[in-house]
Amino acid sequence: MPHEAVVKTINLIIAPVVMLTACGIMLNGLMVRYSWLSDRVRSVHQERLNLLDLDWNQHKSKGERLDHLNHLLPDLLRHHHQVHDVLVLIYLSILVFMLDMLVIALAVSYDVRWLHQLVVIVFLVGISILLAGMVLIAHELRTSHHSIQLEVDQNCQLCKKPRRMRK
Repeated sequence: MPHEAVVKTINLIIAPVVMLTACGIMLNGLMVRYSWLSDRVRSVHQERLNLLDLDWNQHKSKGERLDHLNHLLPDLLRHHHQVHDVLVLIYLSILVFMLDMLVIALAVSYDVRWLHQLVVIVFLVGISILLAGMVLIAHELRTSHHSIQLEVDQNCQLCKKPRRMRK
């Protein structure tokens, strides 16, 4: 294999490798979020179970807190499921980028025109899957911010003042 062909092959393989690295970095951050949501779901569920075990007569605010937890738990589960879906999409895009590296090796080895086109198609499929994951996580982050704001506004009198009056 001539020197120029080796350099060309390495250049072709760099794009999927960069995308694999980017996916790995995104996975690290999303795994932290996923773990936090898992822990939060477990703690809210445990608090709910503990409240159910308390005597109704001794705790007047029990019903109010249970109602709050009954609304919070499905919301947390929804966010947990959304992050899970994004993680699956990113792992799938990693698989596609690895497949692209294999197709690049085959295209260089056999020098068949349709394999060269397949390299680009597989790469674009990987990018499309990753894009879908980023759209989903952006939506999840937007709705989680809204959920947190509603939860805090429900319990915080200071937060109920008009925004222009806060300092």
